[in-house]
Amino acid sequence: MIAWVRDLLRVLLALVMLSTVGSEPLLAATPPAKSPPAGAGLVGVSLLDLTARVPETWVSQQASSSTRLAQFQLPGKAGSDAAELVVFYFGQGQGGSAEANIGRWESQFSSATGKPIKASVQRFKVRGMPVTTAELTGSYARTLGMAPPGAAVPDQTLLAAILETPKGNLFFQLHGPKVIVAANRESFLSMVRGLKKP
Repeated sequence: MIAWVRDLLRVLLALVMLSTVGSEPLLAATPPAKSPPAGAGLVGVSLLDLTARVPETWVSQQASSSTRLAQFQLPGKAGSDAAELVVFYFGQGQGGSAEANIGRWESQFSSATGKPIKASVQRFKVRGMPVTTAELTGSYARTLGMAPPGAAVPDQTLLAAILETPKGNLFFQLHGPKVIVAANRESFLSMVRGLKKP
């Protein structure tokens, strides 16, 4: 009986060794698939005393003014214009209320027939802090501060969020061609909803 078992083991060992010639071992275990690490494809950005996580495909740019805490370009498809994401901070008590900003943004948008466009508005809280979002799509005559409005550009979307922090409001603005903004809409909202203390 012992000899029979020994012979069987020799046969099995020989089969295993033969199976490794020119190919993967027959009895080799397949390693389990690894899950991507948490936050893969995201990078951290400091905003006051908060940290935001943004897609690594968003191209960080040098802020063009002192009121911009962060500035990104969101590339479009080949040959299409990019969208821009800016996070503004004007200081404690500065920058205006959510209602005032939404009214100003609405004044910058019009439909193809020239009619005004109302913003789609939502409100929620992040870390106990109020957030108001506004979204508008149409012809956009963007203006900043006291500068005169530029020429209206059709098929544009502005997706904005105002976060009311104890240090003052943060203003998140994603604007550009509507197809690019739409493609990045969920990432934008995830960034705002995911804000946390470092």
